[in-house]
Amino acid sequence: MAKSPRALAVTSGKGGVGKSCIALNLGVTLARGGQRILLVDADLGKGNLAILTGIAPRYTIESVLAGACTSADAIVEDMEVLGPGVALLPAASGARGETWPPALGALGVAEDIGQGFDLVIVDTAAGVDRHAVEFAAGADDLLVVVTPEPTSIADAYATLKVILDRRSDMGLGLLVNMADPADDPERIQGAFQQMATRFLGAQIDNRGYIPFDRSVREATRQQTPFALANRLTPAGAAIEELAADLSDLEGCPPIPGPGFLERVLQPHLIESIP
Repeated sequence: MAKSPRALAVTSGKGGVGKSCIALNLGVTLARGGQRILLVDADLGKGNLAILTGIAPRYTIESVLAGACTSADAIVEDMEVLGPGVALLPAASGARGETWPPALGALGVAEDIGQGFDLVIVDTAAGVDRHAVEFAAGADDLLVVVTPEPTSIADAYATLKVILDRRSDMGLGLLVNMADPADDPERIQGAFQQMATRFLGAQIDNRGYIPFDRSVREATRQQTPFALANRLTPAGAAIEELAADLSDLEGCPPIPGPGFLERVLQPHLIESIP
């Protein structure tokens, strides 16, 4: 039976919390350990990863879903931009992303999406959009990103609830982004963990926090991962701590059975059969 690498979905309850930036820089940092990381932008029609890196892709994940190309055709490897060991399956930006279900031929071209990689990191859309939930539930592990704002935390909890209704056996982690020590990120983590346990019956790991760091904004403006620009900044040091905390995922043995994108597509392919 074919085996696929583990998939980690990075999600959030609302936009503007730095989710895509976390996914990108986490992938870049994890790759420094010698592993091969595939970044998948699953925010259909509103992809940010290509924008954050200045990459102008010929094909996108939408092209794959439409059966217009294979995933191998759409995957971009640019060592100068992404660093060694990182590849990107981008999403289109400014395009209509609601075409669903995909063409029947998409399953065949999706089968090899993770082959040759040690970990797949999936940047989902924010919130409980159908695509966001399905892409998140197709992964093996989930990293929920919040900021200290109450709306971000409330929306993240609501999103987690919907995802767990879809799939309850995922490994869960919570990351507080753009935090200041005065925000008491440990308190935020503890309160969220208590809510998840009490009301959702879920155990969510504390994955720490990324401090507010103006150098992140500058790296974003330059379309460069901040983890490559300067590893000595507060955010750079924190993303390395997060990568070390998650390094056990990239060391997991390949999982027998369908890969990440196959798991997302299969229900729709079944529905579309006459």
